[in-house]
Amino acid sequence: MNVQVTGPRGGALPAELSVFAAMAVNSFAKQLGISRLKTNILVKIHNQLIIPGNDAEGLCWAKDERNFEIDVCLYGNWLGVLAHEMVHVKQFALKELATGMNRWKSRTNVSDLAYEDQPWEKEAFRLQHVLLKEFTTR
Repeated sequence: MNVQVTGPRGGALPAELSVFAAMAVNSFAKQLGISRLKTNILVKIHNQLIIPGNDAEGLCWAKDERNFEIDVCLYGNWLGVLAHEMVHVKQFALKELATGMNRWKSRTNVSDLAYEDQPWEKEAFRLQHVLLKEFTTR
């Protein structure tokens, strides 16, 4: 697994923040059982409360089966949001969630579900607390 942490447009971040975020990503990946996969994860940390153009503190998308991009806003619970988005990386990498977000495991036509009813979001919200607790108490 290859992890890169940058600012929103590829800019440099304080070294301590980059190292800490990469440590968190590696911990979350190990806990999720995906640390040995041949993946590339680009984490972009925004010095804002919400991602410009979105009403979200974090986003994750799969560029393809092995390349993932995560956007996280620094203001707020950025570490919890990063854990949440790493659950989505796991879902995409293990093909639990289709990149078009229209298939969840064996269920198809799930793209019309309300955000709070999406099973991948339910799993991410449930696991983010577990991941975060393990990372912060070790």
